[in-house]
Amino acid sequence: MRHNQTPCPGTHNNRWRTAQADYEQHGTPHDLQPVWGQPIHCPNCQATAHTRLAALPHLLVDISLEARNGRFGSSALKLVPTSSNGTTPAWPGQHARILADHIAGALNALEDDIRDLRRLNPRPEYGSESTAVNASVTFLTAHLGWALEHHPLADEPHGGQGGNPAWQIRCWYVAAERFTKQDDLREIQRLAPCPRCHGPYLVTSPEDGMIECRDPDCRRVLTENEYEDYVRAIRTAVKRAA
Repeated sequence: MRHNQTPCPGTHNNRWRTAQADYEQHGTPHDLQPVWGQPIHCPNCQATAHTRLAALPHLLVDISLEARNGRFGSSALKLVPTSSNGTTPAWPGQHARILADHIAGALNALEDDIRDLRRLNPRPEYGSESTAVNASVTFLTAHLGWALEHHPLADEPHGGQGGNPAWQIRCWYVAAERFTKQDDLREIQRLAPCPRCHGPYLVTSPEDGMIECRDPDCRRVLTENEYEDYVRAIRTAVKRAA
């Protein structure tokens, strides 16, 4: 590894992290190189975080329109648990309201976190949610460069319930896009079996274009070029065996 540099914590380095973990645990060599951070996140991840953050106020407006019009963003959310034995229909717009509240609250929480870490004045109280959201996004935009480098979780790999600011922004953005049906891309099932576990679980992720194995015990990650090389190798082997 180069001195004074760290691999970018973005998901595009998942394959390198997996290979590196195999090497450290089992001594399995590899020749993969990570995308380096500058100094923590790579320029692409930094730009993506800024773009997604800037889009959140507009997406929250779209979510609020879902709530106002009484529509549901996902059929999977049409029923909610109750204290009784079963479920009851959600009131119109309930899930839109829950999601909007969650994202707005999370934006405020990240702002409060950065203000505390940087010893800045507490977040002002605003009269309306839209004003508070816009103010938080304005603040976070101004301090995002600092957060992606100096936040205590800035070098945490993206994924799961992690607290990396860039990953948090990504999760809010993707949730809002999916709810408002603005995410045109869906996971694409790949025909070739996974080269590691041999299961039919390979899909192309709509988030980063990487090809991933959805088997939780495998999680192999390939680029498009690696997958094409892998398929060509399978075809060559089949021809030789024929």
